Amino acid sequence: MNDFFATIYEGTFLGDLFYLDGFSNDMFEANAYMSIGLIMLLSSAILELIYYYFISNYGGFYKKRFWSIWILIIGIINFAVAYYQSTIAIEDFYSTSTEGSPHSFMEHFTFSMVNVLWAIIFSFLFSIVLKIKSVKASKTPF
Repeated sequence: MNDFFATIYEGTFLGDLFYLDGFSNDMFEANAYMSIGLIMLLSSAILELIYYYFISNYGGFYKKRFWSIWILIIGIINFAVAYYQSTIAIEDFYSTSTEGSPHSFMEHFTFSMVNVLWAIIFSFLFSIVLKIKSVKASKTPF
């Protein structure tokens, strides 16, 4: 599983588009990709399920603007989780080092933004699947 999520988070199929020298290797060695990736997939799926089968059935919450806000909320949640989990994983990985972690805020921030990108993509894909049986939001987002 760590290999699968490493492929996604490093953008291997896009010519290592998201690869962060040193940081990506440390994240892979710390097995952090798997836990962050599973949280991203599960939170995206569960939150989209909640939107389509509960939230969108009340009032006018089935409209595109509320769906967009919900996707933004999913992105914010996944940013926070990725930032926190990556920071903890790298700190644990370098816990025996006397110098501490060589990675800066920007590397954690960049990784977290990549996680937001994938969370939004997977949320959109889950939307396509889950909207079919929704009572009011069967046409949301399109």
